[in-house]
Amino acid sequence: MFQGSEVIIILLLALVVLGPKRLPELAQKLGKWTAELRATAREVRQGLEAEVSDLKAPFEELKKPIEDLKKPIEEVKKDIEGTGVSRLDWIGPKPVSGPTPEEAMADLNKIEKKLEAEQETEDEGGA
Repeated sequence: MFQGSEVIIILLLALVVLGPKRLPELAQKLGKWTAELRATAREVRQGLEAEVSDLKAPFEELKKPIEDLKKPIEEVKKDIEGTGVSRLDWIGPKPVSGPTPEEAMADLNKIEKKLEAEQETEDEGGA
């Protein structure tokens, strides 16, 4: 902030302007104001920290149950990854009614191709 020489110049200037009797009084008042300002800042900080801790408490309470739920999910995920089966590999029984997984994938491919063709048509028409 201020260097040593600047502080000395300011103090000498204050001594000349205020005089030797008023300078100590002013320094004392300045010290009191500084102390009050620091105390006020400390109180505000403590109040804000208390409010933040009150807000953090519910989140901290929820962390443990969430962590407890994550552990079994991670274990199942590791077990699935260890089998080498991808998400698209159907390992269950064939459906009794409705399309087979192969038919469903074929239908999805048709829809995808149709959407791509429509997009290309729109792109050509807009250009």
